[in-house]
Amino acid sequence: MSLRTALAAFLSLIGGILVTDPFTSGAHTNLVGVLFAITAASVSALAVTTLRAIARQVHFLVTVLSFGVFTTLAGLVEGGTDELLLSVSNTGITLLAAVLGFCAQCSMAKGYEYCPAGKGALVRNIQLPLAYVLGIVFLGEVPHMVSVVGGILILSATLMIAYEAMEKEKQRDGD
Repeated sequence: MSLRTALAAFLSLIGGILVTDPFTSGAHTNLVGVLFAITAASVSALAVTTLRAIARQVHFLVTVLSFGVFTTLAGLVEGGTDELLLSVSNTGITLLAAVLGFCAQCSMAKGYEYCPAGKGALVRNIQLPLAYVLGIVFLGEVPHMVSVVGGILILSATLMIAYEAMEKEKQRDGD
C-alpha cells in the first residue's frame, strides 16, 4: 500500500465520521450514528469484495435476490411487523424506493462483472454528492458545514486513489 493510498483511506475514514456530523446536539445519537456508519462502510467493503470475487461465476440476479431476501428478513426481525402497516401515500414511496434499490443493486452487481472492486467502489462514491443534492432539492435538508467538509474529504480521497490508479495504468501501458 502506498503512502497516498494510506492517506486517502485515513481521509475517507475521517470524512465518513464528519459526514454524520457528530458535534451537533444529541451527541449520543450522533455517536451511535457514527458507529453504525463505520460498521456499514466496513461491511459494504466486504460485500463489494465478495461480490467481485463471485461476479463472473454467479448470475448477477442471484446476488441481488440473495441481498433482497436477507434484507427483507432482517428488516422483519429488526423492525417487527408493525412497521409494515403503511399508509396509502407511504406505500407508493416505499415501492418506489424498493424499485430504485433493486435497480441500484442490479447495476452494481452487473458492473462488478466488468470492473475491479476498487474502481467500482470509487464510482459508488458519487453517491454522497448526489444524496446531498437530492436531499436539498426534494427534502429541504441542508447539510451542516461539518458534513460538507466530510463529504469533501471523502471525494478528495476518492480522487487521490483514482489518480494513483491512472498513474499505475499509464506505467503499465508505457512498459
